[in-house]
Amino acid sequence: MKNIAIVTDSSVSFTKEQIKERQLYVVPLTIIYGDQELFDQVNISTEEVRNILLNDELLSTSQPNIGTLIHIFNEIKEKQYDHIFILPLSHHLSGTFNSFKQAVEQVDLNNYTLIETETLVGPVQRAVDLILKLNKEGKSIQEIIFSLNRLFNHTESYVLPKTLKQLKASGRISKSAATMASLLKIKPVLKLENKGTTIEKFATARTENKAMMTIVKDLIKNDITPKTHVLNLLHSEAESEIHTLLNLIEQEIGSFEYNISSLPAVLTVHAGVGTIVLQYTIK
Repeated sequence: MKNIAIVTDSSVSFTKEQIKERQLYVVPLTIIYGDQELFDQVNISTEEVRNILLNDELLSTSQPNIGTLIHIFNEIKEKQYDHIFILPLSHHLSGTFNSFKQAVEQVDLNNYTLIETETLVGPVQRAVDLILKLNKEGKSIQEIIFSLNRLFNHTESYVLPKTLKQLKASGRISKSAATMASLLKIKPVLKLENKGTTIEKFATARTENKAMMTIVKDLIKNDITPKTHVLNLLHSEAESEIHTLLNLIEQEIGSFEYNISSLPAVLTVHAGVGTIVLQYTIK
């Protein structure tokens, strides 16, 4: 078993206890509130983000502070790990990947693997646990990287926002499309597609239950089963909706191994309070 370090960002949405248990380095993403630059989970919590949004106040996000990154990677370098695994959220969704790359180059690390996860949250959580498991089993760095690439190549994310207000405010969808959907009372389902490069409108429905059923039907179409895949479910103040979706999946497909987490603060800024997300990853 090698002496390894795992570095990720605060979008991973692990609790403080989970971070401590796994001995992770977690770099805070930046949340902009007025003229304040706040660090996710350091001086602003997910609950505080929700409350600000519920008060109709504006928030935006930014990649991690480069000075913070350099400080963390210098600390890691001094500890002389055998290898360092770095798992930022998809570079198509944020500039975080490039910030990590810039920082490791400035620190002159040479024993690291910077993974393009092409996703966020659930699959990244599972990747962290996979690294720890395979390292404990004595697998080589190359074997671990192969398993990580397999995991990230077999994952999808569905997003069901309660409203399009935050997606419109953050520029993820046009104002005209948001207005039309609101007038017609349409529930959109969004999907992270093309290996994390785009967030596409996957389906629309008149009710939340029908929107959920479009997700279930797509799982069936893609042969996603309890034998082959695990589910990650995320929500922002929408736990009952998560269990409604789980019940539909159980009725139509079967009982999956699953994990429920809070929607990360940075994703809540863009998707809004009340959003639910379903992600699947291969076993």
